[in-house]
Amino acid sequence: MRTRRTRGLALTPLTSLTALALAAGCSGAADSPEADATTTTSTTAASTGTSTPASPSSTGAAAPGSPGPTAGVPDGAGSATTVDLDGDGRPDTVWLAGDAEGHRNLGVTTTSHGTVFTGFTSAAPQTASASAAVLASGAPVVLLDTGRSVELYVYRVEGPSLGPVRGVEGDPYSFSLGFTPYGTGLTCEAQGDGLHLYGENAVADGDAFTVTRTEVHVSAEHSVAQNGEQTTVGTGLSADDPVVKAAHGTTCGDGGVAHEPR
Repeated sequence: MRTRRTRGLALTPLTSLTALALAAGCSGAADSPEADATTTTSTTAASTGTSTPASPSSTGAAAPGSPGPTAGVPDGAGSATTVDLDGDGRPDTVWLAGDAEGHRNLGVTTTSHGTVFTGFTSAAPQTASASAAVLASGAPVVLLDTGRSVELYVYRVEGPSLGPVRGVEGDPYSFSLGFTPYGTGLTCEAQGDGLHLYGENAVADGDAFTVTRTEVHVSAEHSVAQNGEQTTVGTGLSADDPVVKAAHGTTCGDGGVAHEPR
């Protein structure tokens, strides 16, 4: 089918996470009782620090016994080698780990800047997975798939730190995986200036699917995500069409995928 481009439509591939209220219909709306980033702990050779909680509704904390000042990937973590997130020219590691008390952590370990991690929670029964990429804007992002949504985080060398990217209304930005009307997944594509991130939405009409995508721009300062142009990728597609399958993706970039230990 011919690809059709439209501008200014209201598709919102994001959801926002709060514990007390749900709203919908606009960028940054809270529509998922999903994962809630809590605190970020830096572990480098020089210092250890903890950031401000991600939102007033955050209730968790980094797990006791988490990595110390010179630690790397924790024992027993599910980890994967990924792209160079800290800009030192060497590949880094994204990982997921828990402890006997049930705390769940998402972390990044780099050669030059040590280890950072953040706690998360999820009501989904699935184990989580994570991937990472550096977008065309220069933003090093980490994507946490909790089963019902994919939460968007950013790695910052300053600190260093790992924390949620926020939408234009200030709420943590995430991609729905079909559990809300706002999308079914995400994808990344390499273009001339680098990697571009898209929220995908596959909508069924009988046995046929229409797939649209909305580009997600993460600011050069790595702090804000904003929806861009919406594009209709195809119409009248079958369920096994590669375009429909790609619209249910949850990873970005060429790095490995870390899986949470069971």
